[in-house]
Amino acid sequence: MADHLEDDEQVEALKRWWDENGKSTMAGVVLAVAGTVGWQQYQGWSTQQAELASDAWGAIEVALQSDDTRSAEDISVLANTLKNDFSGTVYARFAALQLAALAVEEGNLDVAESELRWALTKEDANSELGQLMQLRLARVLADQGDTTGALAILDSGMGAYPAAYATAKGDIYVSEGRHAEALDAYREARDVLLELGNPPGILETKITSLESRLVSDEEAS
Repeated sequence: MADHLEDDEQVEALKRWWDENGKSTMAGVVLAVAGTVGWQQYQGWSTQQAELASDAWGAIEVALQSDDTRSAEDISVLANTLKNDFSGTVYARFAALQLAALAVEEGNLDVAESELRWALTKEDANSELGQLMQLRLARVLADQGDTTGALAILDSGMGAYPAAYATAKGDIYVSEGRHAEALDAYREARDVLLELGNPPGILETKITSLESRLVSDEEAS
């Protein structure tokens, strides 16, 4: 009897619990199931989007290798399509980088800056791609005359591209006549390249030229 009463009490307790919580629990289960189905559908949609974006980027790469005089126009159309229709993909960010490069070639620095800033809104600034975007943005700002803004970007971090960042700083210092600082930056870039086993190339010429210039300046003074 005691066991039966205990069972009845448990049943009543379960009924009360169901009245208080059962509906919300079932709703959670339904949502979880729907969420699983929805997630699977979303994954399928995302995969399709990625494939379409990849195809569009492949077309851009083909156009980049073409000698057709219309290739730049084709690249611009394809890149803008990627940005507009597949903005959440990495290919859209690649497209913005390409549009920025085309703008620089055409001397449209404001457009290049706009494309790079758009790309940075879609990318982690600390990622390798984000740091590449910042490097290019710094060079565009420097070409626009905003050397302060450019150096601020280059000083913020250079983890993925230390040699390129140091070289960019050196170039900016040279443009401002800050030759001693430029030489230090170039030497820093050279040290990084040598540590990686890469030849300094034209960087060595820049260093030699600045060293000679600084010696001449000292002798003249």
